[in-house]
Amino acid sequence: MLHDLPARWCVVGGWALDLFRGHQSREHEDLEIATPLWDFDLIRERLKAYEFFVAGREGFWPVDGAGSAFFEYQQTMVRDPASGMWRIDVMRIPDDGKNWICASDRHIRRPYDEAVAHSADGIPYLRPELVLLFKGLQTRPKDQADFEATLPLLPTGARVWLAHALTETRGDGHPWLAALT
Repeated sequence: MLHDLPARWCVVGGWALDLFRGHQSREHEDLEIATPLWDFDLIRERLKAYEFFVAGREGFWPVDGAGSAFFEYQQTMVRDPASGMWRIDVMRIPDDGKNWICASDRHIRRPYDEAVAHSADGIPYLRPELVLLFKGLQTRPKDQADFEATLPLLPTGARVWLAHALTETRGDGHPWLAALT
């Protein structure tokens, strides 16, 4: 649905890892994508048949009535009004026009051409080391499984980058560091 949209966006989360690996490895609750804040309205217009809600610790707010929550929380859930099912999770990410910027630590940056790859079908996805950085901040069972399934495929440079980024964000006691080095 976003093909040929003049907006910067990419698949993130578990689906991004599956695009990197070239096959679906597990069930996914929804599709997660990321876009810079200034491109969000283009995505919203393209998906105008759906309802958009800002998601935060306190609950959900319709985007148009979210007020300050829109800028406090980066997560936007997209719901199909016909079925009531959540379909897409749109992350509104920090962006300076040239670099992907880590939302949880804005000192961590990568030029977009290094941060985003494309599947054989041309689908943009966040590179696995960047996805795993976010997954490493929580390490739920599915995040651990994603790490273990992706690690053997990660090039050395990606492993080094992820180890460095995890150390910067979590210190040198992160459980994935030993496997990365």
